[in-house]
Amino acid sequence: MKAYSTGLELVLNAAEGLLQIVVTDNEVPLCVQEWNLPRRSTEILAPALREICAALGIKAGDFRRVACVHGPGSFTGIRLVLTTAAALRRAGRARLAGLNYLQSLAATVAVNRRLPFEARIAVVTHARRDLVHFCPFVSLGPEIPPWPLHETRLLTPREALADALSLWRGRLPVYMCGSGLARNAFVFEACGERIVLAPECANPVAAALRIQARHGEYFDGDIEPAYLRPCDAVENLPHFAAQRGEDGGEAVARLEDMLARPPKSERASPSSKHFKVKMP
Repeated sequence: MKAYSTGLELVLNAAEGLLQIVVTDNEVPLCVQEWNLPRRSTEILAPALREICAALGIKAGDFRRVACVHGPGSFTGIRLVLTTAAALRRAGRARLAGLNYLQSLAATVAVNRRLPFEARIAVVTHARRDLVHFCPFVSLGPEIPPWPLHETRLLTPREALADALSLWRGRLPVYMCGSGLARNAFVFEACGERIVLAPECANPVAAALRIQARHGEYFDGDIEPAYLRPCDAVENLPHFAAQRGEDGGEAVARLEDMLARPPKSERASPSSKHFKVKMP
């Protein structure tokens, strides 16, 4: 690591199947890896990080900043990267930042299309059948993350299209991207001249993730996930409990109690015998 460096930075994303790992030093890219193996990310991430650290001659505890895409998106992918970031924070001195996935995609459009200031971007990603995550953004140029015009919402594809059309101001078209386009092609293919579809921006590019991480808000604490929609397993918990001969209400109450507890590593002191972190 260079003497003048602001520190090693790690950026992780697994919000929609594609596992992305980006390492920079003083904002200079050192490594970019992408794994398109959606069902194997949990077994790939840790070994990949170990090999990256070995190849770069660094340790996991050397990272000064870790930026993670915290949603909305895949429950498994989000939990994977957030848990990894939490472990790295405990193993070293990294500060963490959560990145919004839809902003990552909006930044990808701004980078790829070299969008001018004030261009509108509408991002739609698949949530579940007949539902998408939707958020509109305004471009601040290709070097700054686009600014969200309101919070991410769960909408039907037709509602998202109507909201995207309302962004048109007569000068520039509205650029639209995200996995929701392909999943609901019958809705978005007939959007007219006011909207330009950018299907090539279905996944964030490394440059967009780096720009977003550069402007992230880093803090000393774990990152909360931004799931937005309820987890299917949680919604069906009363049914699953009944199949096991248990009371559904009690099962839900136990889950809420467990989710409200702080991690054991936060409750234990560093000298506690339960507080042990092994460095690779």
